[in-house]
Amino acid sequence: MESERVFAMSKDLALPLPNELMVVYGVHAGAGRLLDLAARLALHGQVYLLDCGNRSNMYHVARALRPLTRDPAAALKNIRLSRAFTCYQVFALLGKVQLCTGVPVLILDFLSTFLDESVQAEECTFLFEKTLMRVLRVSQFAPVVVSVKPLLSISAERVGLLTQLKGQAAHFWEEVPEMAAGIVQPQASLFEEF
Repeated sequence: MESERVFAMSKDLALPLPNELMVVYGVHAGAGRLLDLAARLALHGQVYLLDCGNRSNMYHVARALRPLTRDPAAALKNIRLSRAFTCYQVFALLGKVQLCTGVPVLILDFLSTFLDESVQAEECTFLFEKTLMRVLRVSQFAPVVVSVKPLLSISAERVGLLTQLKGQAAHFWEEVPEMAAGIVQPQASLFEEF
């Protein structure tokens, strides 16, 4: 049965997921992996997907569902998608997650809204800590998988947010870029060789 298959990201992440905080760290905030996970989870019930970085490509989810079920539309209806464009919205939306339901919560590109330069660093840190407390509270009742991307040097003063998140995670997976993994694709030359 599909629910017993091991998730491709790690042999440790098998369905059903445990009630804890898990973090995926990657160049594109692990968006592809989380969307694949959303598809697999949607086959078995409700999934709450909070998109903080505008990365929720539902066509990707539909493509992932096609080989897994005869009725991908029914599975897509199990995904409750919310988008947050500010750190204040992330905090508010996580406050609306119903506890004790066991519905998995996937948070795409979690830190992106906390890097907003229009929000003072101190206020952002304070709000992040309150939001992280909400995430941890939810993870007591349901699986929570959060994705993040590497911070740019311009966000150096907020690198502590990533450190705090990593420190609270029960599991932390870092995606390895293909080039770093030794899979280098030859690039065609722009000019003919003489």
